[in-house]
Amino acid sequence: MDPSDGHDPSNETDYPTEQTPFLRKGPHPPPKPPFTPKPTSQQLWPTLLTVASLALLFNMGMHISAAPSLAILQGIICRNYYEKGVTDGLGPGGLGGSGGGGGGGGLSFEDDRCKIGPVQSEVAEVSAWKDVFEILPAVALAIPWGVLTDRIGRKKVLLLALFGLLLNEAWARLVYRFSDIFPVRAVWFGGLFQAIGAGSTSFASIAYVLVADVCPAEKRSTAFGYLLASTIISRLIFVPVGGYLISIDVWLAMWIGYLVEVLGFVVAAVFVKETLPVAAASDPSSPSQSEPLTGADNTDSSTTDSTKKPQTVKEHVEHYLEKAKEAGTWMLQNPKIVLLLICFWLYMMGEQAEMLLMIQYASKRLGWSFGKASLLPSLGALTNLLTLIILLPFLSVLLSPSSPYFPSLPSLRMSEPRKDTLLAQVFATFLTLGCFLIAVPIPHFSFLASGEVLYSAGAAFVCTYGAASVGRPVAAGLFGAGLRWGGR
Repeated sequence: MDPSDGHDPSNETDYPTEQTPFLRKGPHPPPKPPFTPKPTSQQLWPTLLTVASLALLFNMGMHISAAPSLAILQGIICRNYYEKGVTDGLGPGGLGGSGGGGGGGGLSFEDDRCKIGPVQSEVAEVSAWKDVFEILPAVALAIPWGVLTDRIGRKKVLLLALFGLLLNEAWARLVYRFSDIFPVRAVWFGGLFQAIGAGSTSFASIAYVLVADVCPAEKRSTAFGYLLASTIISRLIFVPVGGYLISIDVWLAMWIGYLVEVLGFVVAAVFVKETLPVAAASDPSSPSQSEPLTGADNTDSSTTDSTKKPQTVKEHVEHYLEKAKEAGTWMLQNPKIVLLLICFWLYMMGEQAEMLLMIQYASKRLGWSFGKASLLPSLGALTNLLTLIILLPFLSVLLSPSSPYFPSLPSLRMSEPRKDTLLAQVFATFLTLGCFLIAVPIPHFSFLASGEVLYSAGAAFVCTYGAASVGRPVAAGLFGAGLRWGGR
């Protein structure tokens, strides 16, 4: 139909959709489908700028606090270790400091006596399990909160998630500040606050949904790339900023980081606009969200039950469990998929542990301060960013069949599947070499730096999430085992 005559079929009451049955019972006309406006660039750029700024602010706050929180945790554990009467050449009660909790004293969190194996092992363990207890409530409640996101709106659930994150961060600071009152492992209970809005899980998901709601499909990969870039840039700049602030006042860094996160919450409350389609929010029983109309020959209830969409939280959970069962059965019938998932799982174990454990590892192995050691994750972020915006696009064009480069070398022209396979193998090799250089027991900066560069270049090719609940504890356990075996 010619659109130039002013006729808009999407507004007709008898315009069919993909859910309209071919056979209809009775002479009644089909109901009017819900109207969903198409995304426009006028909606896209303000939303993208707001969401990217929000992601940048929250990541900025967390990255500023990363090294200082590790330093404070080490100071508390170190103080407790020596106050129990462990000697190590100092004698019982030989240390009088607070180690980063409340008051001053003779023991600083940067004291070389805190680099001993038992202290470092416990620091890694407490930090790792803190991450686990933070992510478990968020993952467990992701489905119910996801359902509510489509019912009450993206913004409301986003604000609840951010509020839960702020409470979690405030609890960690409370425990660390009053470490003479709270046991250090009380920091694990902060994860309960992430049950509010599903915390970091909802934050990450809703950020992408907000953009997807107003972004045309052909522009989504670019828009999502901007969101990813904001996270990488935050890590590149603000992890070393937090490390530098340690030399001024470790608690100054912690409070600056928290205030930046509060600013992010204000940005979300004031500037984020609701993007949930009006029809989806106001009419849950519309054809787009409920069972399809039944044709004349399909009045059987079993047919309706098998095709209707879930409505309640219970139905959504049952639906996702059924889909997970089907996916599991399919994967077990495809050994290559299982092998690929195992590779992703192993990668994510290392990725989850990489930043904080790298700071701790470099501080222990090279004898660096936490401020100096925080430069390594920043180096990795720079490598990751350059790989994403320069190296990967260049290699992709170079190896494509229509590449304008090196016409005298036809062997460089590859089909898309072959090109993707080769790039995956090359960057997986980077990952492996990077891990090897990081693990080499030679206390020299060049090995760690080279390993971080290769690892981060390889990681730029991997876009997946998983193993978050086991990666940090396993890595922390291996770190502790290495310390017990005497490796530097």
